[in-house]
Amino acid sequence: MLAYICRFIETDNELIQTLADQCRACTYLGIYCAWVIYLNKHVVQKKVRQYLTAIGCLMVCWFFLRTVKYHILLDPLGGHICWYLYYIPMILIPTFGLSATLLMDGAEKKTTKWITGILLFFSVVLIVCVLTNDLHQQVFRFEGPVPYSDKNYSYGILFMLIQFWIIACLVIMEILLVKKSRIPDRKRFWLPVIPGLLLLGWNIANLLRLPFIKTFAGDMTAICCLLMAAIFQGCILCGLIQTNSRYFELFQATGGLDAEITDNSFRRYYFSGEFPELSKDLRDSIIAKLSVQERGIRINHLPVKGGHLFWSEDISVLLDQYQDIQEQQEELTARNQLLRKTYKKEAERRKLEEQNRLLNIIQSQTSRQYELLSHYMEKLEQTESREEYELILSKIVVVGTYLKRRKNLMLTRYSSREDSLTMADLKQSLAESCENLKLCEIKAAYFVQDKEKQLRADDVLKCYDFFEWLLEQLFDVMNSVFFRVTHIEEKLQISVHIVSQEDIRPYLAEKPGLLIEQEEEQEWFIRCPVS
Repeated sequence: MLAYICRFIETDNELIQTLADQCRACTYLGIYCAWVIYLNKHVVQKKVRQYLTAIGCLMVCWFFLRTVKYHILLDPLGGHICWYLYYIPMILIPTFGLSATLLMDGAEKKTTKWITGILLFFSVVLIVCVLTNDLHQQVFRFEGPVPYSDKNYSYGILFMLIQFWIIACLVIMEILLVKKSRIPDRKRFWLPVIPGLLLLGWNIANLLRLPFIKTFAGDMTAICCLLMAAIFQGCILCGLIQTNSRYFELFQATGGLDAEITDNSFRRYYFSGEFPELSKDLRDSIIAKLSVQERGIRINHLPVKGGHLFWSEDISVLLDQYQDIQEQQEELTARNQLLRKTYKKEAERRKLEEQNRLLNIIQSQTSRQYELLSHYMEKLEQTESREEYELILSKIVVVGTYLKRRKNLMLTRYSSREDSLTMADLKQSLAESCENLKLCEIKAAYFVQDKEKQLRADDVLKCYDFFEWLLEQLFDVMNSVFFRVTHIEEKLQISVHIVSQEDIRPYLAEKPGLLIEQEEEQEWFIRCPVS
C-alpha cells in the first residue's frame, strides 16, 4: 500500500519526488528479499523451493533493473539495455512458475524432467532473441536512429510469440493448480487462482493498451511480480505447497511424543507432552552419548539447525521383555548343555553297542578258527619235537593272520555306506596270508583281477574265507598254492592250482560243489564259483 501511494506522488519538489521514488523501490526490494528468505527457509520440497527461490531472485533483479533504468542510467543507451534485460525475468518467471507447479504433487518423474528441460530451452531461445533484437528487429521494430528508444517502436512477430509463451505458461499453470488441488475447502483453494486470473487479464489488457491499465496499474514490474508472488503465496496458504512453519501446533498435536527443541544454549522453544526438565550436565552427557537411560526412560538427542532436539521413550516394557529373554536364554543354554551331555552319552552307548554287535558277528563267523587255535595250543603243550613245535606255531600265525585280516574287512564293510568292498581289500588280505605261509614251508602266490573294482562285501568275504578254509584243510599235504580270483561276466570265479603229493579230494569232501581235477602228477586244479 505504501509503494502504491508513493506511485501517485507527483510534485515539483525534486527532493520529495526522489524520496517517494526511492521509498517505493526500496519497499518492493525489501518485500521480495524477505519473501525469498521466507521461501528458502520454510518450503519443504527441495525442487519446488529452488524454483520459487529463483522466481523471487528474478523479481528482485527486475526491480533492481527498473531502479537503474529510471533513477541511475538516464541516458538512452542505458535505458535501452535495461529495457531488453527486463525480458529475462519476464520470460523466466512464468516458465519457472509452470515448472514449480508440475512438481507440486511431490513426485519428480522422468517425464517431468524432460518437460522442465524443454521449457527452459525455449525460454533461453526467446531471451536470446530479445537480447539480439538490434540485429534482426523481429521483437521490436524501430524507425528512429541508433540508439533505439522505447518511446517510438512497433511490435514484431517474435514479440507476439513471447507474449503467447508467457500467457500459455500462465494458463497451463492455472489449469494444473486446479487439477492438483487436494484441499476439500474450495473457497480457500481459489486463493492462488484469483491472482492468476488477474495476471492473465492484466497481460491481455496491456497488449490491447487499454487506458485504465496505464492509469491504475501501469507499473508492469510491480503488477507482474505482485500477482505472481500472490499466486504462490496462495498455494502455500491453501496447502498446495508444503511448508514447515507451524512447529508449535505440530508439537502440541503429537500428544504421544514427549519432546522439545532448544537452541544451542538449551533454551526451550517448542515442546510436547510431558518432557522433563533436564540439567545442563545431563544434556551434555546425552549429546556426547546420543542417548541416556534412567529408570526405564531413554532420552535421545538429534542435532538440528541452530539447536538440539530431545525426546524421551518409555522402554520399561522393553527392558522387562529383555530380562525375560535373558532368563529364557539362560534356561535354554542349560537345557542345551544337558541335551548335549545326554546326546554324548547316547552316542557312546550306541557306539559301544555297535562295537559289541560287530565283535559278536566276527566271533560267530570265525568261531571255527578260534576252535582251531585252541586245538593247536593244546597240541603245542603236548608236543616234545622241536620241528613239530615250530610247525604248529607257523599254523597259529597263519590262522591269527586270517583273524586279523577278517576283522579289518568287517570293519571296512560296516564303515562303508554302500556295504561294499574292493578287490584291493581282498588283495591286501591275501598278500599277508601268503607271506606268512612261508613259515609253513608252503609256496603261495595269488592273482586278483581289476583291483579297483567295487563288489558286494559278502562276495569278497566268501573269497577270503574259502582261501583260509583251503589252507586249513591242506596244511599237512600241500607244497604250493596259486590262488586266482577273476571277474567274468559280472560273476566272481575262484580257481586254485595246488601241488600236493597226496590226493586232495578226500580232504575237500566237506564242500561237494567244488570242481577238482588232477592235471598232472601231484598237480591239482580247483574251480569254485562265488556269485
